[in-house]
Amino acid sequence: MKKLFFPMALLVALNIVSCKDADKSSSATPTLNMDSVKSAIAASNKSYGECFAKGDSTGFVSHYTKDACINVSNMPRICSPAGIAGFFNMGCKMGIKGLDLTTEELIGGKDGVAEIGKYNMKDSAGNSMDKGKFIVVWKEEDGKWKMHRDIWNSDMPPMK
Repeated sequence: MKKLFFPMALLVALNIVSCKDADKSSSATPTLNMDSVKSAIAASNKSYGECFAKGDSTGFVSHYTKDACINVSNMPRICSPAGIAGFFNMGCKMGIKGLDLTTEELIGGKDGVAEIGKYNMKDSAGNSMDKGKFIVVWKEEDGKWKMHRDIWNSDMPPMK
């Protein structure tokens, strides 16, 4: 019995010490304020949509991280600022003059946030050209939340 006392006491002491260390490490991790992230994303989405009205490809691209990729239906993945600017210019030539984005769900943490929502693409008269849904993975870059991965698809029936 005496031979078991010392190893058991050591085991209990180690458990107590490890529990205290776990408490310190968890309290040292900063928490993410999702309300401020949601506000930042809402502001970014508003100015992102306004880029079409202005024809501002530089402003449009600035909403994306440096290594962002967009996943467009019926096209290969586009993963460069120049490629994303080219896609924007193509959209402007098609007559896109506005884009309303509505966030329906926001989940994630400090390493990244996923936004699930819907979009309404508009022409110069404000008429809807396309409606659909999207998922964007946001990452913080240089102190700003930016789109890192972007995918969307239309709710419109296929053209015949």
